Amino acid sequence: MNEIVEQFEVTFNQIHQHLKELNGFPKNDNFAELLQRSKLKHSVIRVHFDQLKQYAKLRNAIVHERVSGDYFIATPHKDVVEHLKKIKHTLDQPPAALDFATRPVLFFKEDTAITHIIEAFDQHGISQFPIYTKERNFLGLLTNDGIVRWLSQTMVDGHARLEDITPKEVLHHEKNTNVEFLGANATVFELEERFEKSLDEDRKLKAVILTESGSPDDLPMGIVTTWDLIKVDRQEDDE
Repeated sequence: MNEIVEQFEVTFNQIHQHLKELNGFPKNDNFAELLQRSKLKHSVIRVHFDQLKQYAKLRNAIVHERVSGDYFIATPHKDVVEHLKKIKHTLDQPPAALDFATRPVLFFKEDTAITHIIEAFDQHGISQFPIYTKERNFLGLLTNDGIVRWLSQTMVDGHARLEDITPKEVLHHEKNTNVEFLGANATVFELEERFEKSLDEDRKLKAVILTESGSPDDLPMGIVTTWDLIKVDRQEDDE
């Protein structure tokens, strides 16, 4: 077989295998179907979707429209094969979830004065902070929206008492407490899967916190929100 055609086919088949894996090896493993499904879930596929779609057409022409022996109706250009290999390499070694996380993570203990945390919202321009017990167990995600909600429900005659108030008391007023955890060695694919699954289950995932082991009892190494996922698409676009 023509060497460049062989390289193209081998690489294409390896990408096809990745798509099967990303979709849980479904019965319908048609490349175009898997590509469409993967586009909705993964940034790497989304960015390279149009190219992969064209490469699939070229692959079909090579496989199904061979004239005779090593004579093909179409053969890939060397640059096409190199680009396909780069896509395959990204799928082999996907970026780390930590690359797109907010780091370091500023967090507070349950007995921290709420006034101190309110100042931190303004000082750091962050809209949410993880809260931990004295034993470093995760209690919840305290957001600026949660604090506003707490204020609106506790104000009397336009005033609210902030003295001696701690985040533990305010956490009860958080509307969305859906937070999940992943190990620090997780890939961006695993990260995107978490957010995708939450959409499928009709529950909004507030954030994914990355810890060394993936346990809520470990201190946070990074935190990812839906806004952080935009970085994934942007990085892929820049490459």
